[in-house]
Amino acid sequence: MTCNGWLKPVAIAACGFFVGGLAGAWASGFSATDPGVKAMGLAGAVVARADDPTAGFYNPGALALVKKGKLTAGLAGVFQNESHYQGLAPGIGAGTASQQDRFFQIPPSVFAALPLGAKVKMGLGVYTPFALRTSWADPDNFAGRFLTTRSQLQTYDVNGNLAWQPAPWFGIGGGVVYRSSKLSMGRRLSGFEPGLGFRDVGSFAIDSGWNTGVGWDAGFLLKGGETVALGGSYRSPITVNYGGAGRLTQISTGNDQLDALNRASLPYGIDLPIQSSIGFPATATVGLGFAPFPGMWVETDVTQTAWSRFKGLDVIFTSQPSFSRTVQGPWEDALSYRLGIELEMAGGIKLRGGYALEKTPQPDASLAPFFPDAQRNVISAGFGRDWLDVGFQFISPSSRTTLVNSDALNGTYTGNTYVLGISITKK
Repeated sequence: MTCNGWLKPVAIAACGFFVGGLAGAWASGFSATDPGVKAMGLAGAVVARADDPTAGFYNPGALALVKKGKLTAGLAGVFQNESHYQGLAPGIGAGTASQQDRFFQIPPSVFAALPLGAKVKMGLGVYTPFALRTSWADPDNFAGRFLTTRSQLQTYDVNGNLAWQPAPWFGIGGGVVYRSSKLSMGRRLSGFEPGLGFRDVGSFAIDSGWNTGVGWDAGFLLKGGETVALGGSYRSPITVNYGGAGRLTQISTGNDQLDALNRASLPYGIDLPIQSSIGFPATATVGLGFAPFPGMWVETDVTQTAWSRFKGLDVIFTSQPSFSRTVQGPWEDALSYRLGIELEMAGGIKLRGGYALEKTPQPDASLAPFFPDAQRNVISAGFGRDWLDVGFQFISPSSRTTLVNSDALNGTYTGNTYVLGISITKK
């Protein structure tokens, strides 16, 4: 039987097994937007057709089938348009409302593919795999200010891969992932004033500095000519242990006697050592792609993200244990589903579109202002030529309500985000 003859039924069976075996698990969380702009236009559905240097991220096995040495550099502008909180009873947020500051970020990425021989390729990538940012406007009146007023997680991966092509229709590869990550956040400290209750007496600025972890990735790609392909990839979990400092700045209560007492008893203006840890999840993806007719490619991918490794986020003040706090509760495993379509037009122009459904790993009890997550719908579009790719995504989280928050901050969160990316590839 030829490769074309057996690959299609094997691919369909493999996809069916993967989906059936993982149904009922939960994906999205603080995964960053697609680092590959071509993939961005396809809603990330590229594991069976990663045919440029970004294959080092999406499927290292596909690197083996990249025909020439290439370099791809890209930027993705992320604009959080709106994010609102409406407090609900019971709890400390009842009857209040807040919103986040709008923000704009431009995470860069660079990928290279280099032939080391007729059947061996090397890949190198630098990109952002995980990111989060929140900044609650008017923190003086935000009901969740004693939990968090702002938060930011930054990560950069340096990823090196080797890929081998044992047959014209098969590629396999893997490599090492070196992760650098920084965590920062702010929150308020409360103190009790007789007759008036709890007041803001201080503001924490917490910064971990850059800390590192190491993992690995692997993938394969089976191709049945130009008409069908099956791909799979795996990225290992990585744990980053953070060390840094938190500084407490005094907030005047308007009561001179209370302010003086607080200055004498609280460590204002001193760098206090902190520790924290994030168990970044493993991800496993399988994708099936096919060409219904020449010039058209359709692919569907399923990804499981093992968010159950994320046991929550504790910020521990080693010299002042009373300041320590759990700012985010534990998560659960999650699934995401992606569909991408590419049409090749006259003159080598390629038009792309896609849709993704990303389940949330965040249980209702863990829904919190540090990072309020929700099931997301992603609608994408893209344009490409030999050297240029442009991608756009509209990310629309579902409205999310909790009445069982572990810190009694119940309410509804809403928002949306736009992403526009551009990349240039040089052969």
